[in-house]
Amino acid sequence: MRIHIFAEQFTDGGWDFWEHACGSKEADALVDCAAARALGRASINEPIHNDYLESARHMFNVSLGEPTSPKNGDRRVYCVCVDSVVIGVYEKVRQYSQRIAEAHQFELEKSA
Repeated sequence: MRIHIFAEQFTDGGWDFWEHACGSKEADALVDCAAARALGRASINEPIHNDYLESARHMFNVSLGEPTSPKNGDRRVYCVCVDSVVIGVYEKVRQYSQRIAEAHQFELEKSA
């Protein structure tokens, strides 16, 4: 199973995008965490999308500072991709996609 994490990370006074491709042990741990979350529900014992997102947050969020005054290294997960399924916060995913498209356009214009 391929799992990719997207987050924002506080660095040098601002929030920037951060991404991480999970290794096999991290992916297995995330899937196990999602399955454990599912067992806590009476109705559905299979992981749902939010179980994967919350498990990624549990594993990869970092809080070194306070919410009103973050510190370098603070990280907030907003998206997890499990194989070809994207699970996340729409506005953050849109912002990331737009930034990637702008960087790609800049490179195209620079090479022309």
